[in-house]
Amino acid sequence: MTAASVVLVFPSNAGTMIATKTLRDCGVVAKMMPTPRTVQSAANLCLSIEETLESKALAALKAANIAISAVFR
Repeated sequence: MTAASVVLVFPSNAGTMIATKTLRDCGVVAKMMPTPRTVQSAANLCLSIEETLESKALAALKAANIAISAVFR
């Protein structure tokens, strides 16, 4: 994770993969990475996005009805 990134955690790995495609379709580049050990989640994968794209990403995920477990800045 870089200083200018936001980590999105989802309830499952399937949710992470669906979110990746949704974000790619709306022009947001998301990097899949292991969920940090300090985060309690059933999913062992999460997404990292640029901080400047956070609002666009969250809006796209909300419109696609994709649940997000946590957002870390």
